[in-house]
Amino acid sequence: MNIKEVKSKKLYKEYSLEIPFDEIDQKINEKIIELIPGVTIPGFRKGKAPITIVRKKYEDNVLNDVLQNIVNLKTNDLIKEKKFNLFRQPKIDLKNFEKNKPVKIDLKIDLQPEIKLKNFKDINLNKYEIDLNKKTLDEHFDKFISSQKDYKKITENREIKKSDKVLINFDTDEVNIPEYLKTQKNIPIDTESEQEILPGLNKELISSKAKVGEIKNLSFDMKAVLQDNKIDKVDYKIEIISIEEKIKFELTKEFLEKNGFKNEIELKDFLKNNLSQQYNQGLKQIEKKQLMDYLDKDYKFDLPEGVLEDDFNEIWNRLEHAKKDGTLDADDKSLNDDELRKRYKKISERRVKLGALMQFIAREEKISISED
Repeated sequence: MNIKEVKSKKLYKEYSLEIPFDEIDQKINEKIIELIPGVTIPGFRKGKAPITIVRKKYEDNVLNDVLQNIVNLKTNDLIKEKKFNLFRQPKIDLKNFEKNKPVKIDLKIDLQPEIKLKNFKDINLNKYEIDLNKKTLDEHFDKFISSQKDYKKITENREIKKSDKVLINFDTDEVNIPEYLKTQKNIPIDTESEQEILPGLNKELISSKAKVGEIKNLSFDMKAVLQDNKIDKVDYKIEIISIEEKIKFELTKEFLEKNGFKNEIELKDFLKNNLSQQYNQGLKQIEKKQLMDYLDKDYKFDLPEGVLEDDFNEIWNRLEHAKKDGTLDADDKSLNDDELRKRYKKISERRVKLGALMQFIAREEKISISED
């Protein structure tokens, strides 16, 4: 086997390996010989067919396994010979495979950085606690009550107005519409909601002055929903089944029991705990950011170039997609590509550095985190 070092940096190596075809050919024959006892070929007793005939039939089936095993073996031999301490599994690129020609393989290897852990007791972080006073809790409770909606059926035969809850059936004959948007029955519509099953449905229901029992023929622009510029206006039949008007919400015993609370005090305790959890999650993020900033500043070590390159490319691909979709962050829109690269290379270096440090700490401290 020929081995050529293509690139060599402190924590990153590239090699080109060339494996003679004779070696691969021999391994294929060995694999075929293992298969022969269980193979039945027409004209031969089971397990008695010549190797040449069995190979002709099964060579393609065993080729991938043979190549994979040889590549893994040669890669492991190289790693042992060079005494490499790997940061991650090597990237293996099989360049080509042709009969009677050597197989060429490119290897990209990232090595572990040298890290010396400092005393964790030297890390001083600010700890935060939330003090929820009575005014904050009362405001949170009032906000919860005002967010609840209650309705009753209208007693007069009036038109739909904003704030009503409406029950409808809808139907269209348009063949290019998916089934869930073609026909639906007994669909509740909150006319105050910004989420609509058909774009502009709330406005159309109100402006059409629809009443219970009526069927309205309405058109909707479905291009954005279906992401298809060929589909423009789609005609629907909308049947109004019922209208309920919004009424002031009252905290009743029935509401409390339905939601699993014995009384108002239990509900208030639940809302308090929920609010505390929200704040505490935010505080944990602040404390985590504080810890990461400390570690980033306090530790200096070389980073594996291959990992850095992969991480930056992943970030850059997301940025390219964001540019096309028009979802680029506001503070990124003012930067040109060179400035963006500079910004996100710095971010990538921090991500890789902290990731490598966390991995090293977990290994040194024998921390094992299960999926649970």
